[in-house]
Amino acid sequence: MVGKIENLSGNLSEIRQDLRQELGQSRQEINSALNQVIDITSQNMLEFAENNNKKLAELTEQINSKFDRQFKDLQESNERKLEQIQKSVDEKLQETLQKSISQSFEQVQVQLKSVEQGLGQMRNLASDVGSLSKVMSGIKTRGIIGELQLNQILEDIMPRSQYREQENIQGANKVDFVVVLPGKMDNAEVLLPIDSKFPLEDYQRLIDAQETNDQIQVDQFRKELLKRIREFAKDISGKYILPPKTTDFAIMFLPTEGLFMEIVNAEHGSFIDQIRRDFKVNITGPTTMTAVLNSLQMGFKTLQIEKKSTEVFNLLTNVKTEFSKYGGALEAIQKDLQKSNKDIDHLINTRTNMMNRQLNKLDALDSSEELNIEEG
Repeated sequence: MVGKIENLSGNLSEIRQDLRQELGQSRQEINSALNQVIDITSQNMLEFAENNNKKLAELTEQINSKFDRQFKDLQESNERKLEQIQKSVDEKLQETLQKSISQSFEQVQVQLKSVEQGLGQMRNLASDVGSLSKVMSGIKTRGIIGELQLNQILEDIMPRSQYREQENIQGANKVDFVVVLPGKMDNAEVLLPIDSKFPLEDYQRLIDAQETNDQIQVDQFRKELLKRIREFAKDISGKYILPPKTTDFAIMFLPTEGLFMEIVNAEHGSFIDQIRRDFKVNITGPTTMTAVLNSLQMGFKTLQIEKKSTEVFNLLTNVKTEFSKYGGALEAIQKDLQKSNKDIDHLINTRTNMMNRQLNKLDALDSSEELNIEEG
């Protein structure tokens, strides 16, 4: 038994050794086979990669070639379209430009014609201004212009009987206008002298200096203008104030509001008061002249009412007397009417009663006849 076990152990050892040898040999064969597979796989992978790279390169080249052709075709198409668009734009632009140029040229021609007409009008205006300047440069002409304006104001406010023009005050001195005022005695009159003055040259120099903001010249020309106004006031005072024929004051009329306001504001408003005190001359412009004449006109109307107050009283007395007579006549008529009303009432009552009685008899007669007819 022991011998068999030993034999079996020896066999197992031999088998184990054989297995080890076979396993070692199998491992070597497997490793060798794996190495061959790896080599073959690597070779195949390299070949596959090379083929893929080659095909990719060919495909890329085909794509690039196709893209180049399409891009070139697209570029050529775009160029053709751009040429067509450019041609259309050029034609439209040329047409629009020609039309715009034609319209602009026509407008320029019209404007040139207007400018030419304007230049003609300006030449005429310059000529007229020159003529007007020559006319206005004359002292007599300036005086006439002021007189015309003053005359228009008087005509608009006063009746013709209340003012006169070119009135001889004393000697050969004639004032432009006088307003006829009532005197203290009946049918007596007192004259209010009004003379027009227009120092145009002095005033124009002052305006020009004010426009250039030259204060030195402004002061100088304002001083000269005030000097001229003072000379006018002195002349009016000496020639036209002659009480009791005239009022103890006169009026100097300045025909423009601008000139008048310049005088009013001169020396902080004291210049015009000084002229009034020194020469008894009141300075007015168109607006203040209108106010003065309106005040005088209201005074005339008040005075006329006062003068005719006796006549009005007598007239009212006569009206009162006649009204008393009228009241008496009305009272008599009223009495007659009352008597007539009584007579009419009496007549109506009497005759109505009589007629009612007769009608009642007629009704009774009709009833009797109806009764007889029914019985029959």
